[in-house]
Amino acid sequence: MEAIWALLSLAIVIAAAYGLVYWANRAEHDRSARVGLYILFGLPGTFVTIYGLAQAVNARETGWVWLAVGLGLILPLIPSVRRLLARVMPIEPSAAVDMTGLCVLFGVLGFLITSYIINPNPAEISDAVSVSDLAVQFVAGIVLAFIAVGAGIKRNLREAAVRLGLTWPTPRVIGVGLGMVIVVLLILTGAGVLTEIFQPNVSREIAKATEEITTNVESPIGAVLFGLGAGASEELLVRGAIQPKFGLFVSALLFALLHSQYGVSFVLVGVFLVGLALGLERKYFGTTAAIITHAVFNTISVLLGS
Repeated sequence: MEAIWALLSLAIVIAAAYGLVYWANRAEHDRSARVGLYILFGLPGTFVTIYGLAQAVNARETGWVWLAVGLGLILPLIPSVRRLLARVMPIEPSAAVDMTGLCVLFGVLGFLITSYIINPNPAEISDAVSVSDLAVQFVAGIVLAFIAVGAGIKRNLREAAVRLGLTWPTPRVIGVGLGMVIVVLLILTGAGVLTEIFQPNVSREIAKATEEITTNVESPIGAVLFGLGAGASEELLVRGAIQPKFGLFVSALLFALLHSQYGVSFVLVGVFLVGLALGLERKYFGTTAAIITHAVFNTISVLLGS
């Protein structure tokens, strides 16, 4: 039953993502579609902002989360805001696709940042990752990444793969990917040591959460699946689809904030630095190299922790 629900949820998310991307691309040359985007994000964004403000005034912490999400949805609708962002992001201020991406991205970032502020502790893990979870994550990440860059809408699969930075794993790409594993290991080891020294309680919570997440994938095959599931899906979405459009810093920040099991800690800072390193790897050597680094590191981490 859980598998059926997961597949159904995946299908709904993919359908919604495809519809939104199709709509945004149509809005590039259809005024009514562009107006529709303003309504799609503007109305709920305004209501959520007002609701969040009312909650915050009444001293309810979750009000700040609602407020941040609402503002994240509506601020990119303002042309002057987009022009300002274009100074630090490789976006086109007048493009409906870029506006849509900013609304979604800022809404998510607003939720994540305020959630960390309200509760800086590592997120509690209720269930261990299963093989089916990894399969859903793998498929979802890849499909959503291709949809995000317009596969089947304005690009064919080959063109979408090029836009995502996917290349054939040549000896050079493989060598760079494996070499960067050492860099990632050094960064996260240092972050872990600092967390152990200055945040010992947080360090224990992180260790417990990590153990709980990987309980079902501690075999060699499970570790490989875990590495590929997270490596391919996260790199294609964050580094492949998001980074070229919204920049290295924003993609690294999103990457770090998605790892809520680390809470506000030196490890989280380490993950952000890893995001920057993987972003540079994607920029100069392609997303395939970043996928190799991420997948191999995750695999090794699971095997060493088992």
